[in-house]
Amino acid sequence: MEENKKENRTTDEGFFDEPPKAQNVENTGDGFFDDAPRGGAQNSAPPQGGANPNYGGYRNGNYGGNYGQRPVQRGYVPTPSRKSKGKTVGKIFAAIGIGLGVFLCGMLTTWFCLDPEIRTLIRVKKTIQKEYYQDISDGEFYDVVFDAINSDLLDPYSQYMTYDEYAAMEGSLAGNRSGIGLYFSEREENGEKQLIVYRAVENSPAERAGLQDGDRVLGYGRNETEIVKNADFDNGLKPFLDSMETNVPFCLQVKRGAETIVLSLAKEYYVESYVTYRTSDTSYGFTGADALTYAEKGRALASLPSDTAYIRLSQFTGNAVAAFDRVMAQFKADGKKNLVLDLRDNGGGYLDYLQYIAKYFCKNATDKKPLAVVADYGEKKEYYRAADNVYSEYFAEDSKITVLASSGTASASECLLGVMLDYGAIGYGDICLVERGGVAKTYGKGIMQTTFYLDAQKKDFLKLTTAELRWPVSGSSIHARGVLPEDGTKTAAENYIDEKELEGALSVLLR
Repeated sequence: MEENKKENRTTDEGFFDEPPKAQNVENTGDGFFDDAPRGGAQNSAPPQGGANPNYGGYRNGNYGGNYGQRPVQRGYVPTPSRKSKGKTVGKIFAAIGIGLGVFLCGMLTTWFCLDPEIRTLIRVKKTIQKEYYQDISDGEFYDVVFDAINSDLLDPYSQYMTYDEYAAMEGSLAGNRSGIGLYFSEREENGEKQLIVYRAVENSPAERAGLQDGDRVLGYGRNETEIVKNADFDNGLKPFLDSMETNVPFCLQVKRGAETIVLSLAKEYYVESYVTYRTSDTSYGFTGADALTYAEKGRALASLPSDTAYIRLSQFTGNAVAAFDRVMAQFKADGKKNLVLDLRDNGGGYLDYLQYIAKYFCKNATDKKPLAVVADYGEKKEYYRAADNVYSEYFAEDSKITVLASSGTASASECLLGVMLDYGAIGYGDICLVERGGVAKTYGKGIMQTTFYLDAQKKDFLKLTTAELRWPVSGSSIHARGVLPEDGTKTAAENYIDEKELEGALSVLLR
């Protein structure tokens, strides 16, 4: 789970209360990180150091006044004698000597304050750059150092990031995408490779072109008359897609059931939507440049009982909060009683998104803003609360909520399961774990990352695992464990043919 937090790092121990102290993005009340969910990437530029008074340091280069200015002297100023000139020159040289000495002492002090290993690293770099038979730039040297920190020192969720890498991460978490928007499952059947559409991303070019989950890709081409039959992703489709420029149309040939069809699409820039709503007779989703235009689209889910709605939440980022609010309003307007919440392969997202979505599922909580998750930092704990408690406005006492999950269900998704379990909205028997690679469980990521802003000039960042997450009432941590069948859940088989996986899981949950 990503904590939406950036701070200036001021000491090597990681304390952040030393002046100058950066202002956090979040508010401090009730653990919220923003006044309202961002609904996308933060558009404001990262702090630029002292020029921005909100981030500590100086204000427009002025540290509080003009120091050392003397009042203008008017009237007669005597010409100095030769002797006084000599004294003046001596004073100047003395001042220069003192200043140089102070400067050199400062440099030496700074040098010897560095860790011995850091001094060795600097010497290694200088020796390499002076003596090695090939040129090694500063950037090349430090890229290797930071790559080693990321790959060999930190856990898989922590990393040093350049400004460009951080901006790309934020853009991705906001739902900004470039491509066609397809996830594939590659498998072998009857000795032949099968390339199956695992998911067509909501609001993507693929979805708009009509591609559906379960379609089998047979071939591709620049137009319908140049189709190359090839179901190999790495050695076929991927190189072809890489060769296509943005907004240049091409074709995919797919098999859907017994029918073979050709669909035209192009790589585009788009914003992913993370929420869909379906009933037995209709389906809704989000479209448009910002993925916030609510419209009837997609396929109804005929196997659902008439009093039940289905919501898929695929990530806790981008438009997820606003979209989830909208579909819950639809749920209420439709007069539905029961809900199937699909969290399969939802890898998590932002903590503040969890806080807003959790408000619908705190069934037996008595607080207006119930505790949603506890961040355990070891020496201290921080308590993050749901934005509200509105369960009774949407569900009856005998309403039934069921949940689909998989080994890709992680982090914020597992925290939401904790909220629902701890407050009695569901029991373990209301969860269906769908197999992935023969394994039925949730991922087991119960830790939180915080992103720290390091340097105003270089504009780099460090994302670090900072806390273990615990469920609100039981205090349970599912890190490195996950939710398992032995907890009392149901299970269903993996199946990428059309919507047979979903239908199979629903038959297990709703029977």
